[in-house]
Amino acid sequence: MLLGLADGWRSRGAYGTVLAVIGRLVAVVLLAVVGVYAVLLERPPDPVPASAPPAEFSAERAVGVVDALATQPRPVGSPASDAARDALVGRLAAEGLAPRVDATASIAAEEGQARAARVENVVATLPGTDPTGAVVLMAHYDSVTAGPGAADDMSGVATILETVRALRAGPPLRNDVTVVLTDGEEAGLLGARAWVREQLRPDVPTVVLNWEARGVSGPSLLFQTSPGNAGLVDAWARSVPAPRGDSSQVEIYRFLPNDTDLTPVLDAGRPGMNAAFISGAEQYHTPGDVPPNLSRASLQNHGGNALALARTLGAADLAPLDPVASGLPPTGDSTYFTVLGYTVTYDSWWAWPVAGLALLLAIVLVVVARVRRQATTGGVVGGFVAFLLSLALGLAAGIGFWQALVAIRPSYADTGPFVGRPLMYEIAAGLVAVVVTTLMVSLLRRRPGGMAFAAGSLLVLALLAIGLAVVAPGSVFLLAWPVAGLAVGLVVVALAGERPWLAVPFLVLGAVPAVALLIPFAVASYGVAGVSDGLPVALFVLVGVPIAAGLSSLPRPGQVRGYALPIMALVWVVILAAGGLFLDRPDARTPQGTSLSYALDADTGVARWVTSDTAPAGWTRSYAPDPPTALPAFDEPVGSGPAPSLGAPGPAVVATRTPDGVRLQVSSPRGAPTIALRSESPASAVTVAFPGRPPVSVPLEGGPLRLQLDDVPREGAVVDLRFAGPVSLVVDDQTLGLAGVPDFSPRPPELRQARGNESDRVIVTRRVEVP
Repeated sequence: MLLGLADGWRSRGAYGTVLAVIGRLVAVVLLAVVGVYAVLLERPPDPVPASAPPAEFSAERAVGVVDALATQPRPVGSPASDAARDALVGRLAAEGLAPRVDATASIAAEEGQARAARVENVVATLPGTDPTGAVVLMAHYDSVTAGPGAADDMSGVATILETVRALRAGPPLRNDVTVVLTDGEEAGLLGARAWVREQLRPDVPTVVLNWEARGVSGPSLLFQTSPGNAGLVDAWARSVPAPRGDSSQVEIYRFLPNDTDLTPVLDAGRPGMNAAFISGAEQYHTPGDVPPNLSRASLQNHGGNALALARTLGAADLAPLDPVASGLPPTGDSTYFTVLGYTVTYDSWWAWPVAGLALLLAIVLVVVARVRRQATTGGVVGGFVAFLLSLALGLAAGIGFWQALVAIRPSYADTGPFVGRPLMYEIAAGLVAVVVTTLMVSLLRRRPGGMAFAAGSLLVLALLAIGLAVVAPGSVFLLAWPVAGLAVGLVVVALAGERPWLAVPFLVLGAVPAVALLIPFAVASYGVAGVSDGLPVALFVLVGVPIAAGLSSLPRPGQVRGYALPIMALVWVVILAAGGLFLDRPDARTPQGTSLSYALDADTGVARWVTSDTAPAGWTRSYAPDPPTALPAFDEPVGSGPAPSLGAPGPAVVATRTPDGVRLQVSSPRGAPTIALRSESPASAVTVAFPGRPPVSVPLEGGPLRLQLDDVPREGAVVDLRFAGPVSLVVDDQTLGLAGVPDFSPRPPELRQARGNESDRVIVTRRVEVP
């Protein structure tokens, strides 16, 4: 009956065209609904109230820790850090544990720069009934100097404390559960490095679960695991109540230089998992990382998963999970992801068959399309090249969009890529992808044609999936399953002829894997670098072009050229960008970050206000109006302006020659907790000895010396540097806060301290020559 009705409409010309148009609209609407639904499913669960049963995790209970302890910045060794340490010891003792403070020293060197500090980790253990090893719950309690770190990482600390409370309210676990609250993470993972070096036993199977944040909201993503993660992923997939994240993030993170407290654990070859929420990154490492901005839902996602994993691993035999300690053979990796609310896991060995299936189905589509005379070989090659051009154009358009915003508002060069009110820019970036997609399809829908364009696009993605099977097998699912689904759907479209009632449903069904997997991935990419790097636009183009080309290959495409869509989308890009510029102006709710420090040359008595901003705000420019220039204690040219001299003494340095180099006794007469040493001469190794702490050493790469010491006591520290020949050093000591500097006025409400650790410092320098 339906076939006869459809054939009747087809014979009546106009009705067939109307049916085709309606079919396309229905397809677009259905796929949009799937995409929105898939994105909404990635949201974290609602917070559980404090009235929940004792054995459950409650974000409303856990947030009390954040409210109490994340009231001010807690850089390593600061009075606020010491107060947080003592409070955490008290809270763990109140839960019936026997906490201890591991006071030691630690040092790290990365990319030619070294940093050392005294650190004090808080450690406690909930004993198991018959342990096969230990499950370690890890988070750091220090913060950057700019903000109080409510999310990064007091949320992780609160997650662990509430998890321990809930564990004690339930039945005892087989394995030990050890709490490790590290110090000095923001100074170079110093507390975690010390714990791994001094406390991680090589003969006890151990699994480390680290809880982090790179924003203030969003789902808790399992974004990193140790190699050989099959057992860990299995425990995660079958236990956590709200699984988020996927193995592509694990693969991507393995190629990035980013680090967390889990890094020293993985460097030691031990197993572990890393979870973090990354939305709301405009508050990350800023004064805006305060308790009111922390999402309770994100904390609930963190904590519900932490409790479930602790119980599952706490009851398991940990020996197979830690081959280094147990001597058992290592396991392989697992591919894992969630799609439309369902968690899928399988051995990453299947990456090759899955990628091969995608390539096979793409080739089948090419053959069918040629046989049905809907594409030529040359057309498919043209579609292949056009898709690559589309991706490049999408990436360039995304970057160009951000650069246009920076040109209009230069302060974004300093405060970006995470702006205060990003929503309109994010929607606009998505519409930039619509412009690129619809423009390319409109240009190519007749020659080489929609089917050839779609087939060529799928061939590109299938070959990329093969490449991922070589270098990042856990990422193959992101491309292979969308290719497989679209290829099958388009094969049916090619075979359907003039029957849209058959072609449209199969195209929609075939596109569901692409939409359900790649749209949430593209949306999540905003949390990586905002809209600055063009990645979200390129990802939307990647999923949009094959689907749009497939829609253009449906029966009865009509005679409309279709340029209205890219033009309308471009108009809305301009409207939304203008709206974003209007709404995202600095104010008391979303202040602009500004960098300002005070630098005094103790040798000459000359003082300067200093800013690293390339487009300083008016308040900042009133202090530092001069163009960037080189100054001691700064590696890059900085803007500056004259400042009153504090008359403060420079750091005290006593230098003596040793057989291998030079020994420096450094201290700060004014009690500054941070001392930094710079030299254009390379040093091959450094050893630092703080009073009462074991000395710590690290080799250094070639290049100029950059060494920072944190939490330096008044009596100072001893630094041994392996140098050859005479050495010229710039030594400075640093304190935080500018309120004591004459003529300093606080920032107006629409401005705030710049992100991270490099602003609002008083720096006093002197030069030291060692013959």
